[in-house]
Amino acid sequence: MGKELLRQLLPALEKMTFTGAEALTPAGYTVFEVGRDQVDAYRGDPGTLAEALRTFQTADSLPYKYTGVALTALAAAREADGSYAPEGLEASLQWLEKAQELAPDVTDINVVEGFIYIYSDRLDDARLVLDYLHEQDSMHYYVARAEIVYWRSRGDLRQALQWAEQAIQWAATLPQRLRVRSIMAEIYDALGDHQAALQSYREALHFDPDNAWIWNRVALLQWQAGAAEEARSANEKALQLNPALAEAQELQQAMNAGADRGGLFGRLFSS
Repeated sequence: MGKELLRQLLPALEKMTFTGAEALTPAGYTVFEVGRDQVDAYRGDPGTLAEALRTFQTADSLPYKYTGVALTALAAAREADGSYAPEGLEASLQWLEKAQELAPDVTDINVVEGFIYIYSDRLDDARLVLDYLHEQDSMHYYVARAEIVYWRSRGDLRQALQWAEQAIQWAATLPQRLRVRSIMAEIYDALGDHQAALQSYREALHFDPDNAWIWNRVALLQWQAGAAEEARSANEKALQLNPALAEAQELQQAMNAGADRGGLFGRLFSS
């Protein structure tokens, strides 16, 4: 993750050839949506980003291709502790600027700039971008998602939760709503409302029962609450679905060893 992954990704991007129309196209947007969902599903497996990059490459529109590359670099820049490698943020902004030169007033493109500024801790710049985007499109799912990240960075979890509820209303697909449910669960837990967090994850599992990452989050919450058997069962389900899931492997080891719940929970839940 982070710097290690970027050392492989960034040189590869420089060698890639990008062709296509300089204009926005409906087909290009359709491909972009698919790739963006793939990036959204990234949980540390480089193969997920490689698949997304291959998807973006098939778009017939350069602005969407460049934005897809920016999103891929941004996701790859995330470190295990939740921080972002500066070289990844810089690369993401450079690719995004190529897209903005060709298509300067597109919310789906410009919202990426908001995310980059937030992850760069340039919160005042991010606020300007988000305010502008609200004027351009008052009901945009990814702008709401950016607001969630912005307010979490500001430490205002109540505002973040309100924007999460708004994002669910503006979501166009079930996977989008499920991702926000998971985000809401993290916020609830940070607020100390562990039952609401667990309920949010269970709602997501109702529609996505084969999601190993969510099963692991359920296990973590149950283990923190002292429900050891339920936690073990949920984590075993996560490992059945994805034996390589690092968080589930570490939780299993900790449960087997009887490790301290608090320290491990905080470490894993921040990933």
